[in-house]
Amino acid sequence: MSDYLIDLTKAPFWLALIVAAVLVAPLARGQSRSPLFALVNAGFIATLMGLQAALLILAGTAVVWALAWASRRTSSRIVWAALGLALCLGLFLLHKLPGWSAALNLSRVNPLLSVIGFSYVTLRIIELFRAMYEQRHEAPGFIGTVNYLLPFHMLAAGPIQAYDEFAAQPNEPRPLTKLVVLEAVERIAFGIFKKFVLAYGVQKLFLTDFTAGGAYWFFEAQMFFIWLYLDFSAYSDIAVGVGKLLGVHTPENFNQPYFARNITVFWERWHISLSMWIRRNLFFPIQVALLRRTEGKYPMLCGAIGFAVSFLLCGLWHGIAWNFVVWGVMHASGLIIVNAYRKALSDRLGSKGVKRYLANPYIKAVSMAITFEWVAISHLTFFYRF
Repeated sequence: MSDYLIDLTKAPFWLALIVAAVLVAPLARGQSRSPLFALVNAGFIATLMGLQAALLILAGTAVVWALAWASRRTSSRIVWAALGLALCLGLFLLHKLPGWSAALNLSRVNPLLSVIGFSYVTLRIIELFRAMYEQRHEAPGFIGTVNYLLPFHMLAAGPIQAYDEFAAQPNEPRPLTKLVVLEAVERIAFGIFKKFVLAYGVQKLFLTDFTAGGAYWFFEAQMFFIWLYLDFSAYSDIAVGVGKLLGVHTPENFNQPYFARNITVFWERWHISLSMWIRRNLFFPIQVALLRRTEGKYPMLCGAIGFAVSFLLCGLWHGIAWNFVVWGVMHASGLIIVNAYRKALSDRLGSKGVKRYLANPYIKAVSMAITFEWVAISHLTFFYRF
């Protein structure tokens, strides 16, 4: 959500889509497909920022590619992987803390990082280095690295594709039939409708940036959460539709999150690609390491620590400020409470009792309302700095 500099009301995105549809979708097959898609991605950045900026971004991508190759193929791969992650973290801090880049006389770096959605690129880079270090895949070529890190249709607001999924994509996608084209265009049109009709309408009719007081403040908290979903999921709908049109796998990012009965289910339905990234790269490794260290004696505590660390870091990924720490604490504490409540229910009611409890429509409605309010209130931290 942190990088929204790609304006869908202007020409570059749609021009890139048309060029990609002409070059990549119907014509390119096999070995020619990947270079043409890389050309579209690089051309998109050049259209937004100019040729010099695009060359600088491609040079940075070349550095990532070289370090990823070294992380996979050399005997000292841990050194190269650590160096790559350190450089990535340094750029991320410059991206999130403009004062640092100004103090270091690197102010021109921020626009470059913002236009490629470096918050999302950072997570893809971490995925890449981890896959190379663990030797799960062969090292990608430079063109493959460009296409994984800088897909033009996923720069605005994700989704975050797992490197395993990217590496598993076939060179020959399924044929572009009339039905596939219709599905893709329908998904893109639905995203445009969400963005420019529904989200725009909610924003203009109900949102005041919380300048209104009294009871309206509480009402606006609900409407802001609704607007956030409509606006954010609109970008994801467009990205998924574009990916379907081009035969480029693009993960789904939302699945009716308002109907989640607890915050655990919410994170299975909201920003799904980020949630999956957190599970793969933070929560599960932390939990497994702690379980091994404690010989499996304290599973609830290990899970709680995993949630706490994962969502504190997730909050800082959104922004390096105390309000995002509070956001992380709220979501981590919600997950810990739900996990403990599930355990208590299971111990008290047994498996059959839990099934009856979960099937109760009144309990489900109350649970959904509590979850909605908890998440809605957590997002108010975006407006208040501590």
